[in-house]
Amino acid sequence: MPLFMTIGIKLSLFALLTFPALGYGWGQNGHRITAEIAERNLDPKAEKEVRKILGLETMAEIATWPDDIRSIPEWDFVKIFHYATIEDDETVAELVTKEAADPDLNSTLEVLPVLEKFLRDPDAKKMTLKGYVEWKGVRTRHEKEITKWQALAFYVHFVGDLHQPLHVGRGDDLGGNRVKVAWFNEETNLHKVWDELMIESLQLSYTELSTFLNRATEETQAEWTSGGPEDWARESKEARAQVYRFGPQKKGPEKGAELVPSLSYQYRADNIKLLRERLAKGGYRLAEKLNEIFADYPD
Repeated sequence: MPLFMTIGIKLSLFALLTFPALGYGWGQNGHRITAEIAERNLDPKAEKEVRKILGLETMAEIATWPDDIRSIPEWDFVKIFHYATIEDDETVAELVTKEAADPDLNSTLEVLPVLEKFLRDPDAKKMTLKGYVEWKGVRTRHEKEITKWQALAFYVHFVGDLHQPLHVGRGDDLGGNRVKVAWFNEETNLHKVWDELMIESLQLSYTELSTFLNRATEETQAEWTSGGPEDWARESKEARAQVYRFGPQKKGPEKGAELVPSLSYQYRADNIKLLRERLAKGGYRLAEKLNEIFADYPD
């Protein structure tokens, strides 16, 4: 076997061992919905600068790129930026304080300001993004030079991640990835239900759902956009109680079988309003942040 193939296989195995199978924020359509709503609410200045960065591409197109690269070993170090782990007895403020004492970037909350600073600078063309891969308590630090296009794609994606309640998740169950459930009798996990399956069950395209969600009044928009990432994370953490509320369950399986919560129409009905609100809030808030970021760019 050629040397480059051997090295590639070893790197891929390292990545698989280092990071268990995790969900990555909203699924493809969830990220597209948040990005589409945001693009529809950009002011003329921000829209102009976004067009300079993206050319003919839309924000919905680039929103999924950070997930598309997750199997490429050289990007393994950005995986920790897709989520913020906050335990039930921990506050967002406590997490922020703990992460501030660590010289490395550790979560969505820490990487967003770094990306924002770069995006705010009209003269900056590239930046060095730093992170690490941890294995058995040992951190291997990595860095990579990124462009404005890549930074914008990360920013769009990570703002979306922060609005998915299970991406501000518990560490013990990996944000619901270890919580087995049956979704309309198909075995899966709770994280995937929120990432993809509830959205897919609506049987709408991302543009259709974006249109339905892009109807907040000016008063509501002002209320939603008054805070920042820590406030959005706090909301997601507070929503977890509802996410884990499975309701009455049918009689358990036969002796010896694992009891898996059964989620279907009732769970969807109980949570669809929350799902739609998190997607919409992410879109409006992303637009507001990008309007602020590009406001001082020269005409």
